[in-house]
Amino acid sequence: MRIVSSLLPRSLAQHLRRAYDALYCKAEPDKETIGSFSQWTIVTRHMRPDAVIYSGGVGGDISFEEELIRRFGVKIHIFDPAEIALHTVERANNDRLLFQPLGLAASTQAKASVGGRNGDKTWLRAGGSSTILCTTLPAELKKNGHTSIDLLKMDIEGFEYEVLENCVSAHIPISRYASSSTTFILRFPRRKQPR
Repeated sequence: MRIVSSLLPRSLAQHLRRAYDALYCKAEPDKETIGSFSQWTIVTRHMRPDAVIYSGGVGGDISFEEELIRRFGVKIHIFDPAEIALHTVERANNDRLLFQPLGLAASTQAKASVGGRNGDKTWLRAGGSSTILCTTLPAELKKNGHTSIDLLKMDIEGFEYEVLENCVSAHIPISRYASSSTTFILRFPRRKQPR
C-alpha cells in the first residue's frame, strides 16, 4: 500500500484509504482516522494510558503514534530497522516512543530487499538477499511483561502475515489491528463441528 500511495497525490491516496476503510471495515461509533501523512483507522473506544501498543514500521512518519500519545497518554513500542525510522524517532524526542531498530518477523533474522531513493535505504521488503535483525512479538511481550496487545499497527512490507501467524500460534490476544496490507488472509485452524 505504501508503494502505491507514494505514486498518487497525497489527497487522492488519503481519499482512497478512507473509501477502502468505509467499504471493508465494520461501522463503529468510535472509529477514527488518525495521523497526518500515514493515516490509520482504528476504534478508539477504551483507549487508555496503560494500553499495550506495538507499532511495526514507521519510516519517516510517526504522526499516528504522536497523536495517540497526545490524546491518550500511551506509550508505544516501535520496531523498524530502516535508518530513516531512527532519525524520525530521534527528531520526535518523546520518551513515550519506545524505539528499537529491529524488524518484526517470526524469527530473529529475516531476508529482505532494501530500497529507496538515491541509495538511501529507506525501506525493506520481505524476501531478498539482505539479512536484517528482527524480533518477535512473543519475545517482546515476554520481555515487557505483557500478556496481550491492545493495538497492533503494522506496515512491515510483507512480514505482516508471518508475524500474525506467530501471534496466533503463541495465543496472543490482540484487541485492535491496523495494517497497510489490503490483502489480509490469516489461516486459523478450524474446529471440528460436532455431528
